[in-house]
Amino acid sequence: MKPKNIKKYMAFSKAGILSGFAYKFSAFGWLLGDAISLMILYFLWKAIYQNASSDVINGMTFEEMVSYLIYARIGTTLVFSTASFWIIGEDIYEGNIAISLIRPINYRYRLLATSFGNFLSALILMFVPLMSLSMLLFHFTLEIPIPGILNFGWFFASVILSFMIADSLNFLIGEMALFTNALFGLMIIKNITLSFFSGSLLPSSFFPNWLEITMKFLPFQSMIETPIMILMGKLEGYQLLSTFLMQFVWVFVLNAVCNLSFNAMKKRVVSVGG
Repeated sequence: MKPKNIKKYMAFSKAGILSGFAYKFSAFGWLLGDAISLMILYFLWKAIYQNASSDVINGMTFEEMVSYLIYARIGTTLVFSTASFWIIGEDIYEGNIAISLIRPINYRYRLLATSFGNFLSALILMFVPLMSLSMLLFHFTLEIPIPGILNFGWFFASVILSFMIADSLNFLIGEMALFTNALFGLMIIKNITLSFFSGSLLPSSFFPNWLEITMKFLPFQSMIETPIMILMGKLEGYQLLSTFLMQFVWVFVLNAVCNLSFNAMKKRVVSVGG
């Protein structure tokens, strides 16, 4: 996207922000639900480590494991705040996709801009309160140090790339609604697959060795595990550089695939509409 064209997409980002704040009471409900799930995660893994034969499981202590899982759970509020899946799915399902094609804007970038507005509203309404509360509780109860400013800086840079990767995958999966007309079923498959492989449920060190190696070359690990490991200070120097490079590569590749697939899909929309 050319810099001069960015301004016309800012209106869609603003609409995404306003949409998020319009349902702020719903967000507070999700906030409460997330807080309860975080408590359940804590006590679950506390019981697992208390009954384990070692203080370290797959290279992670109890404090590291709890930090990772809770930070990952909070991080999903940002990375998976993308709305592209629902927008493209509903546009296809309701027949609005044809109207969108004649507008003088790039449909893919319009959805990305709207999703970025949702990202910003999730940052304010969900991420900041949950992350602040979690860090304070960790610091005063488990004596886990609060991540430094530099770690937070790298984390936010990484999580923006993670969001763009997740948005591209959501866009690609949403396009399948043209062939399946089963948006809800796609959502269930998508959520389970992305949650498992992205590291939202478990770090990749808990996967079988062959799967852990394979995941390093797929985009899923870049969505949740990478930014959380950066926040925890687990990636530094060459590792930090290589993970950012991997994220940039997947952002470029997936965005190109989105454009190619959408151009191919437009021909099917025209043929069906004709």
